Amino acid sequence: MKKVFVILGPTSSGKTSLALKLAKKMNGEIISADSRQIYKTMDIGTGKLPINANVKIVRDVDKWIIDGINVWGYDLVTPDAFFSAYDFAKFALPKISRGNPENKTMFVVGGTGFYIDILTGRVKPSNVMPDLELRATLETLSTEELQKKLESLNPQEYTKIDQKNPVRLLRALEKNLNKSVNTVELPYLNDVEFVFIGLTASREILYARADLWVENIWQTGLISETESLLQLGYKDSPKMSGLVYKSAVAFINKELSEQQAKERIKFDIHAYIRRQQTYFKKMPNVNWFDISTDDFSDLIYNFING
Repeated sequence: MKKVFVILGPTSSGKTSLALKLAKKMNGEIISADSRQIYKTMDIGTGKLPINANVKIVRDVDKWIIDGINVWGYDLVTPDAFFSAYDFAKFALPKISRGNPENKTMFVVGGTGFYIDILTGRVKPSNVMPDLELRATLETLSTEELQKKLESLNPQEYTKIDQKNPVRLLRALEKNLNKSVNTVELPYLNDVEFVFIGLTASREILYARADLWVENIWQTGLISETESLLQLGYKDSPKMSGLVYKSAVAFINKELSEQQAKERIKFDIHAYIRRQQTYFKKMPNVNWFDISTDDFSDLIYNFING
């Protein structure tokens, strides 16, 4: 069985930095399992660009190359496009199959637990086809309206979903309202063993790391990137009302001061970290490592090669 290493954990836990380090040692490649990093032109606010790191980045046609390491899963679609966990798995599974002629060690890296669950077969996709007309109608509703609608349609699913995530609410409603089914099965792999490596720390440490990241991206182009996205016509995209960009837009529109916008971003990311931790705690067979330990990356390397 070929081993594929899944590095998961909340935002600001250092997943990508660790994966790059391991990939250099082990002739590896990385697949990003992040539902925000799939979008083109959304780089700074989604954490694609390493902060305060002296790395060489090449944006190839179908991948990024960071310090010589292939990173797949960035820039797959434009911010106004629909892209599901099914689409992610359909993209990623061929990358980790034995068809890789160079037999690279594959690292799946990300904080989107549902992407990881669908990719590894722990959760099977609903196979409900996207309904763009229905989606356009639902996108006019507020998060609160989406919550009420889903709760009335399917109370059981409502209790399980991330109720503060409008994208998840939209997709859940679409599954409940649309009857068109995709009959194409995902090409799941029978010759692969997924090894799950989780990064963790106290919430105080994770919050502090996230706050430092927010201060850095604010100083290194978040506002100019957001202005560019607005100029490109993505003002009404749900992605612009999600983490980070929502508050950046409010600052640009003079609805929030600089300090208020930064504090709002930090608050939202802290809440996101808590939701990620809640999701990951339910995932079985995860080998957890505390990033506050000085030698945690060596411990993980030894674990992988043990």
